Amino acid sequence: MFKHYFQKLLLLGILETDTEEVKLKKIFITILPLIIAPAGFIWAFIYLAMGHYLSAAIPMVHTLVSVTGLWHFHKTKNIHFLQKSQMLATLLLPFFLMWSLGGFTQGSFVMIWAFFAPIVAMILDKSSKSFCWFYSFIALVVFSTLIDKWLIEMNTNPVPQSLVELFFFLNITAALAGVYFLIKHFINQNDKNAEETLSFKNEILQKSTSQLFDNLSYLQSYKDTIDTNLIVTKTDVNGKIIFANKNFYNISGYTEKEVLGKTHNILRHPSNKDTLFKKMWETISSKKTWQGRIQNMRKDGSEYWIESTIAPILNKDGDIVEYIAIRHDVTKLIRHQDELSKMLYSDQLTSLANRNALLKELQNNENFSLMLINIDRFVQINNLYGSNFGDKVLIAFSHLLQEKIPHEKCCKLFRLNGDEFVVLFKNINHAELIEEVNKLRDQIIEPILIDEQEISLHLSIGVSDEENSLLLSTASMALEIGRRESKNLLIYNKTHSLSEEYENNMYWIKKIKDAIKNDRIVMFYQEIVDNNNSSMKKYESLIRLIDEDDKVITPYFFLEIAKKAKLYPELTKIVIRKSLEAFENNTHEVSINITIDDIINEETQSFIYKQIQNSSVSKRVTFEIVESENIENFGIVEEFITTVKSFGCKIAIDDFGTGYSNFEYLMRLQADFIKIDGSIIKEILHDKKSELITSVIVAFAKEMQIEVVGEYVENKAINDKLLQMGIHRSQGYYFHQPSATFE
Repeated sequence: MFKHYFQKLLLLGILETDTEEVKLKKIFITILPLIIAPAGFIWAFIYLAMGHYLSAAIPMVHTLVSVTGLWHFHKTKNIHFLQKSQMLATLLLPFFLMWSLGGFTQGSFVMIWAFFAPIVAMILDKSSKSFCWFYSFIALVVFSTLIDKWLIEMNTNPVPQSLVELFFFLNITAALAGVYFLIKHFINQNDKNAEETLSFKNEILQKSTSQLFDNLSYLQSYKDTIDTNLIVTKTDVNGKIIFANKNFYNISGYTEKEVLGKTHNILRHPSNKDTLFKKMWETISSKKTWQGRIQNMRKDGSEYWIESTIAPILNKDGDIVEYIAIRHDVTKLIRHQDELSKMLYSDQLTSLANRNALLKELQNNENFSLMLINIDRFVQINNLYGSNFGDKVLIAFSHLLQEKIPHEKCCKLFRLNGDEFVVLFKNINHAELIEEVNKLRDQIIEPILIDEQEISLHLSIGVSDEENSLLLSTASMALEIGRRESKNLLIYNKTHSLSEEYENNMYWIKKIKDAIKNDRIVMFYQEIVDNNNSSMKKYESLIRLIDEDDKVITPYFFLEIAKKAKLYPELTKIVIRKSLEAFENNTHEVSINITIDDIINEETQSFIYKQIQNSSVSKRVTFEIVESENIENFGIVEEFITTVKSFGCKIAIDDFGTGYSNFEYLMRLQADFIKIDGSIIKEILHDKKSELITSVIVAFAKEMQIEVVGEYVENKAINDKLLQMGIHRSQGYYFHQPSATFE
């Protein structure tokens, strides 16, 4: 009777006009809800009885979808709604049910039903679109794998293992029963048709059955792959192992006989602290899940790391009956972290500990002293021999330091950065420190032989035995102050603090910024006298800062600080703009000071071009360039000079006669004027050397048709001497003090 009723339901939506192919399609689709509707109803009550209310709701929803689809199919004879609703529900709801049960471990058996969706799709639709259902199934399997650990942790009411195995058997039985009824129906149908039709239908059934089992096999293979990547053990309430999966034995090296009945202490690494396991047992004994990273030891003594999740398994009364541990092998991750840590705390060139390692060491509660060693002018070695040679010097010097440091004093060596090294002393008093650093200084100043080149290094050393947090900064202060005082070794004390200088810098930086903001950077002018032509006036434009009390501040106090604070380019722009504006309404010439840094700064250079190009003063402007040896790119400077000269400007070399004083430099810079340095002019009456230098400069200038200006002319005697030597342009307090006006 049941068989007759079932076969009648299979013909629910079949019309007499349907072809054999359409009938077969309708029967194939109808069998799904006919199997799932009652099965879902039964499973809903089973899960309801077990207290899994969410899990019970899911098969009940599937039952309702199946019944609704069959009713709609019976009424409309339209198979599309039933097909789409059944395939979608059959694909999604088994995964929802598995998730609600706690993932693969508790509910993988329900995924069998989800296979029907891609199977039906591939049988009924021969196009490539049918594979979208299969890809969706695979995507859901992958997603389930990713969240499986979280699902296990969130599962507070697991299904007993015996029931899981029973459910797996029942689901397989039900699924195969559906296949059986379908096959049986086809056989009965084929008995009524011709032999050719029977053969055709049998072929379709065979393909369908083969695809079903192929996909079941694929799922099992996928599950086996997941199991291979997990290390699973179960223990009784006393911690004795009662189960371990194959992956556990593969990784640990132990056999089943050696493990079962033992505790996990057989894997314990000596480096693990007792407090780790005490905390773990406190957690799982209180019916909570414990997670952590543990270092284990294989049977052969080698170590490996695992990320472990251990959870208690409770019976229906809420008592702990066993524990399950799921682990991931993270040994590769730990080793990678170790490599990164080595890179973080090790200098790649010398293999010494680096700055990060030093800062970490100084955080220890130990009594340290620090010796900071800097190789002076190391950049010259790189420039002369090349950076590869320079690296060899650093490596050789690090080896020399390692050889010479007093290891018995618990010293550690660090490379701080490029050409700086640190020797860290531990538990040494001040007197011993002075003795040791002087001894080490004398031992490391010996020449180094690199590629048959003997390199002599000049060192600056700063030493400090202040508190740990101040060691590096105070040693740096000592080193800097030692350089200023021409000492190659200086031990820090309180009198060496640079805090006052820092405060002074901060004071002037604020003052400069306020002056820029409030337009209190102004120009003063000092006349450059032409002793042969008093009618032509020329002035040098000089920068001044007016403070809040209207006091005039000379650049001596703020210009160098402005350079360090990166405010100098803004001051240059103000000088250029205000100087040109001041000479717009007169016929005087103006001389404006600029530096090589101004010329090579693209933004400042462009500003100068724009201002000169738009000014009527350009033909009366002389740019005074401070004589310097620090011109690395003469091409940029020559291009600038050529450009401003095209606007009618002239070029003067300022402070000539000291420092570099290269006459070729004068020719390449196309100088129109030479301004002899004031330190020479002031001594010209009393110092034969100053007089000789001046005469040489004047002679060269005449040959090159360059005019000479004498600065710092403080009295008539100096001016008369300059006139006597052929210098007809003079500047100084004898003629005119700098003022805000031209008078």
